[in-house]
Amino acid sequence: MTAHFTSGTTEFLRQLKAKEQAKIWVFEGAEGALAYTEEPDAANFTTPRTYERVTGTGDLPDEGYIAINNIPVTDEGRPIFEDVFKRRAGKIDQTPGFKALRVLRPKSGNTYLVLTAWESKSHFEDWKKSEAFQHAHKKDSNQPKKTPFSAGPAYVTTYHIDNE
Repeated sequence: MTAHFTSGTTEFLRQLKAKEQAKIWVFEGAEGALAYTEEPDAANFTTPRTYERVTGTGDLPDEGYIAINNIPVTDEGRPIFEDVFKRRAGKIDQTPGFKALRVLRPKSGNTYLVLTAWESKSHFEDWKKSEAFQHAHKKDSNQPKKTPFSAGPAYVTTYHIDNE
């Protein structure tokens, strides 16, 4: 599966969504707005950022909360990174409020996206405080602070799904 993102104002992306026959989600956040589609074609995205799905679960909802972990990965670290997430797939599914997961490999560049969809921001925050989250993200005291696949610091961007 291929996924595409594009940026713009919320109003512009709403108009793009309204005139497209493809399924498009509009995400609104502090960093701006994004349009997202999982259609094979990039719809009418003038400057799409294209990704391949490594793994995922669930269906993206039409409303809710989106968290995207942006993780720069070295070329040689790609197989390690992808293996880690393939082994984790499905472990988050029973978390209250969880809706969907997408691990997306960039077609260009080195920043993978780990997109999670939630019923609400509070469900996402509760998951981050959970024992399951701590277990999934714990570091072995013998491991170096920097993971072997890291190409730089990761960061999270968050959005609400615009359902207008």
